[in-house]
Amino acid sequence: MSRPLISGIIALLAISGNAQANLIIGGGFESPNISNCAEVEQNNGGRSCSSRWNYFAAENGHSWKGDNIEIWKSGFNGVASHSGVQHGELNSHPNGGGPFSIFQEFETVENQEYTVSFAYRARKNNKEKFRFELFTADSTIFNTVQKDHVKGSWSLFSNTFVGTGDKTTLQFTSMKPKSGTVGNFIDSVSVTANVPEPGILSLMACGLVGCMVTRKKIAA
Repeated sequence: MSRPLISGIIALLAISGNAQANLIIGGGFESPNISNCAEVEQNNGGRSCSSRWNYFAAENGHSWKGDNIEIWKSGFNGVASHSGVQHGELNSHPNGGGPFSIFQEFETVENQEYTVSFAYRARKNNKEKFRFELFTADSTIFNTVQKDHVKGSWSLFSNTFVGTGDKTTLQFTSMKPKSGTVGNFIDSVSVTANVPEPGILSLMACGLVGCMVTRKKIAA
């Protein structure tokens, strides 16, 4: 079997193995573990620890950047996480009601298709809203206001996009709340590359092998 063919098969199988890798780090807000007060205080500038919720400055080594990151334990105030045992809250401590953002930059490949998704839920009432953006240095992919979520259950945003550069930024921004509103819960933030299913890739690899065997038989 030729070396280029072997390399092609290995590449196909590698794509298969990485197909569902989440490009967002900490998309489930599972770290730091807010039940571990020693870990919380280490990542929070020594601020006192609560085992039910804590907020952190984004610059303290977190994968999310921007303003504050607030993390809730699943079940606190009757709110179960969408997945895992923790979730994030947007609009936390917005410095007098003004907007603030959390964001994360990740690597993309031009012309590669991706799926972006996240769960969101109103904290206090159905008037809550926030802005979701996905952009590169040169273009805006998504810029939407999410205001269709409700207090009692999680909603799910999911859509596809095509990479337009090697770096893409995902950002959530609070919007100045109306009277009686408090914040928005975020969980299960994910960006994954869309590639053929592993089974299809395996068939493609087998097809490459079959083509090579046929060529050898004809040459003989």
